[in-house]
Amino acid sequence: MMSPDVDAPSREAALALENRLLGVIGGDFWSHIEPGQILDAENLLDLYGEDVRARAFVFDGPEGDLCLRPDLTLSICRYHLTQQHGEREARYVATGPVFRRPLPDDTRAGQFRQIGCEWFGGDDPARIDAEVFARTQTALLETGCAIEVTTGDLGILFSLIDAAPIPDRWRARLKRHVWRPRRFHALLHELSEGSTDEAGRLAFLKALGGLAPEQARAAVTHMLDLSGTEHVGLRTHEEISQRFLEQAEDAQAHPLPREIVAAIEETAALKAPCADALNRLHALAQETALGIAAALATFEARMAALERQGIDAATLPFDGDFGRNLEYYDGFVFEIIDRTLAIENRRAAQLAGGGRYDSMLPAAARAFGVTPPAAKGAIGAALRPETILEVSDSS
Repeated sequence: MMSPDVDAPSREAALALENRLLGVIGGDFWSHIEPGQILDAENLLDLYGEDVRARAFVFDGPEGDLCLRPDLTLSICRYHLTQQHGEREARYVATGPVFRRPLPDDTRAGQFRQIGCEWFGGDDPARIDAEVFARTQTALLETGCAIEVTTGDLGILFSLIDAAPIPDRWRARLKRHVWRPRRFHALLHELSEGSTDEAGRLAFLKALGGLAPEQARAAVTHMLDLSGTEHVGLRTHEEISQRFLEQAEDAQAHPLPREIVAAIEETAALKAPCADALNRLHALAQETALGIAAALATFEARMAALERQGIDAATLPFDGDFGRNLEYYDGFVFEIIDRTLAIENRRAAQLAGGGRYDSMLPAAARAFGVTPPAAKGAIGAALRPETILEVSDSS
C-alpha cells in the first residue's frame, strides 16, 4: 500500500500540526536540518539489521545498491558526522517523508511523514534520556492524544550477557541474536547446562575438541572427504572445517549455568511498573551474583531524572523485551501509542518512539569513512504526525 495523494486542506492541516509539535518539543532547542533521503543499502544492513533492510525500498545506484531512508535517524547521523560536527554535543530536528515496505498485515502506507529528533554527546545520559522522553510525551499530550507508554532498557540485557561466565565467542553470538527472540532463546538453551538437544552432535564436537588442533583439523577434513562435501551454500571446504573447529572449542567450554539462563529469560519477560521492575532486577543480581550494578544504577538515575521532569517514573510501564525490533538500540527505549487505535492494531497505533543507540554512532562513522566522534552517546525520538493528526481529528 503506497502513500495516497494529499489534497491542499489535508496538507495544510498536517503542516500546521507538525509546526505545533515542533513548538512543543522545542523549536529553538534543536538545530533544524534537511538530511538526504537516499542511503547506501549496505550501510542500512550493517547498522539497522536484517529486518529493516528487508523493508527498505532498494534500487540500483552507479556504485551499488541504494535505498530510500526508512527513518530519519541514519540520515541525521550522516549529516552530523560528515558535516564535521562529530567532535561536539549537538541536537538536531528534521521533518519529512520516510519509506518502508508495509508488512503483510500493515494498513499503513509505505511512505509517511516523520519528525525526528536526535541528540549526540552530552555528559549526563540519564538526564538526556529523561528530557527526550519528556519532550516527546508532552508534545503528544498537548495534542490531546489518549496515550499509552511502554519503556525498556536493552542495556540491562546486554549487561547480563557481559557478566555471564562464558567464552567471548558465545557472548558475541548471544548479542548478535538479541533482536531475534526465538533464536536467542534457542541459543541460550543450546549453550546451557543440561541441554539435551542434538546430543549426538554435541558428543561428536566434544570428542573433536579433545584432540590436538592438527588432529582435529585432519579429522574434520577426513569426515568431509568421506561425505563428499565440497561446498555448503557459499561456504568453502576450509570455512566449513573452521566452523566445526570453533563449535568443538565451544563444546569444551563450561556450559552456561541454568540459573543465569533463567535470570536472562526472566529479565526479557519482565513486565511491571519501573519501580517494581528495578526491585526485581536488584534481587536477580543478588541471586546470581552477576555484576550488573552499573546498568541498574543507570536505570535508577534515569528514573530520578524523569521525576525531575515531572513524570511519575515509578509507575511507568517497563517491558524487559521491548526494543528488540530495531537492531541499533542498546539502552533506554520507549514507545507511545494511542489507546483507541491499539485495540484493533497496535503497530498502526504508534504515535512516537525512540531510544538510545550509543554503539551505532561510531559504527556509522566507520561506514561513512569519517573519524569516529569524540562526543560519545546518541539518543533519538521519532513522531508520526499523520497518525497523530488522525487521532486528534477523531478526538
